[in-house]
Amino acid sequence: MEVNEIIEKLKDVEYIRKNHFDLARDIVNKYNEAHEMELKLSQELVLRALERYDDFRDSKIIIDNLVKELRLYPYLKDKKISLKNALVREAFTTQIGDEEIIMHGPQAEVFSLLMSGKSVVLSAPTSFGKSLLIDAIISTQKFSNIVIIVPTIALIDETRRRLNKKFNHQYKVITHSTQEVSNKNIYVLTQERALEKDFIGDVDFFVIDEFYKLSLWSDNTDRCALLNEVFYRLYKKCRQFYMLGPNIQGVIGEFNHDVSFEFKKYEFQTVVTEFHDLTINKKQETLTSLCRKIEGQTLIFCSSPLRAYGVVGQLTEHLKSVSVSSDAIELAGWIAENYHPQWLLVNALKNGIGIHHARIPRSIAQYIVQLFNEQKIKFLVCTSTLIEGVNTSTKNIICYDNQISGKRIDYFTFNNIVGRSGRMFQHFIGEVYLLSPPPQEVLPFVDIPVFSQGPDTPESLLLNLDDEDLSDVSRQRISQFLDQNDISIDTLKTNKSIPLESQLRLAGALHKYYYKWIDKLIWQGYPDYEQLLFICDIIWAFFDGKNIGNKVIKSPKQLAFKIRQLSKRIPIKTMIEEDLNFDPNYTADSVITKILDFRRLWANFHFPRMLRAIELIVNDVQKKRGGSEYCEYSNYAVLVENFFDNPSLVALEEYGLPVEISKKYEYKLVGNDDSLDQTIDRLKILDIDKLKLSAVEKRFISRVKISI
Repeated sequence: MEVNEIIEKLKDVEYIRKNHFDLARDIVNKYNEAHEMELKLSQELVLRALERYDDFRDSKIIIDNLVKELRLYPYLKDKKISLKNALVREAFTTQIGDEEIIMHGPQAEVFSLLMSGKSVVLSAPTSFGKSLLIDAIISTQKFSNIVIIVPTIALIDETRRRLNKKFNHQYKVITHSTQEVSNKNIYVLTQERALEKDFIGDVDFFVIDEFYKLSLWSDNTDRCALLNEVFYRLYKKCRQFYMLGPNIQGVIGEFNHDVSFEFKKYEFQTVVTEFHDLTINKKQETLTSLCRKIEGQTLIFCSSPLRAYGVVGQLTEHLKSVSVSSDAIELAGWIAENYHPQWLLVNALKNGIGIHHARIPRSIAQYIVQLFNEQKIKFLVCTSTLIEGVNTSTKNIICYDNQISGKRIDYFTFNNIVGRSGRMFQHFIGEVYLLSPPPQEVLPFVDIPVFSQGPDTPESLLLNLDDEDLSDVSRQRISQFLDQNDISIDTLKTNKSIPLESQLRLAGALHKYYYKWIDKLIWQGYPDYEQLLFICDIIWAFFDGKNIGNKVIKSPKQLAFKIRQLSKRIPIKTMIEEDLNFDPNYTADSVITKILDFRRLWANFHFPRMLRAIELIVNDVQKKRGGSEYCEYSNYAVLVENFFDNPSLVALEEYGLPVEISKKYEYKLVGNDDSLDQTIDRLKILDIDKLKLSAVEKRFISRVKISI
């Protein structure tokens, strides 16, 4: 029987039950005939057979033996198997936390390399179980201080939850520079946080998740430079690392530094991905028709938040038979009460549809993913923010678009998207429905600029390297920044992610207009309106303010106004209502998007970052000119990035607790010390039953309490 015929027979339950031995024999024959390159196909047949395992009746032992031969040992768990297979299973079993985990063959190979002291760069499919190896390494307690670098705050939360659940008694999980260290620590940080205040002490082992982001092709230049610097700094402290990611062909480039690692690439399948090409039909009609009949949890990938809202609007209008859980309806009611009842997210949840993109508050987005994973929401319409690492359990993925931010996705990104379908022990077969044409099959190589130091390596990165680690060409490239007197090298280095040319231009202008500008810049604590506006003018003139933050702010005056408005601590609900009353042509969706964009991009990130940079540059110029007074903007920067609320309460938003809830009980959560660690300790002992909260608010708090 040919492979395609076997695949079709494996979909026919009655045929399997009547002909289980013959079908199992045909799968064995294909395995015996397979060359090394064809084992992937044999693996697919076995995984499809596991989907119908019980239908194989007395021939299940044949499937078990094939599972063992293909080193898919986890699938021997909880099965009545032969003594020989049971011994093999036992050999690949390890204890992680309170749970016994069975590794598959390639996992065990990588684990063995890491335990022998080698560094490993691993490229493997999404369903491979790359993160499980991190947990396995931690469980050995071989290392006292471990650093894990992840690309997003959402992944910080997910990783923290997973590690706290397993290792809460052995390690302290640290996600903020303000937390105190313990005897044994696991730092879970983005590259930006890892470089804050140089607060990471000794390091015994470090991990970089989604390591392809070290390459310039994968991310914006600023974040790539920061991640390379983190790698460089960590490698200076500790030579053993584990870097993981999917769909990479190899690591290229000549290394100036003595960097030693083994690159391991596997195409080892633990689930099957089945593609359905629906690109010849009209997208909207096809999507509606497909969603009416599709079975199981379904992710719908869209190119942008705006496209996601369009898809959600279409589905809520045309899908009437989706079952809706009470949890989803209660969440919709809470969002309507605290934001606005006409926000499309509210209507979506009432219709059993979730939305996930970067413009939704983190705590709400986390809750929506949990509802999806618990099968309380059938559809989750998402953008790349969900695809880039947040673990979801889904049987189906619908690729509605083949773009991200207006650019066609490459094969690498496409693989990341479709790799989210299927999950070990839940969905042996993941279904992928293509409503837009896929890209051509080309897997990329990863270059690590901090070591290869090619012509595209950002100068900001080179400036932060020790002199002995620079090539002669690199020294020449940064000589323009070293051979000038307007600003110190330390200031240029400290202002990470601020373009070097912008810093030089501002410093030069400060020297030129010193007597005209300096009185407007020498302030401490809290600026008056003219001082704040002048800072905003500088951001516009020197830091390209008009083109950042999704262009949600149109002028320096608007930026100053929005920050002053933020300082009044007006509830988001009130701000939404005021904007809607101001212009009847506004919609709730557009107003909420602008408000959340400003808070996330400007208040929480761009403005504080640039304000701190301006402070350093102004004080640098003052020192060079012999000034006696200095500015101090850092306290104000902290206020803005925390929306003029308590920093510990805002940090809890990242843990999954909305500020709208935590502020109700600020007096119970925050003491005089304002410490995040102390706030977390108080939250742990908070008696939810004594609080006047709705059911959904109690679930928000409970969800956080079990993860800290």
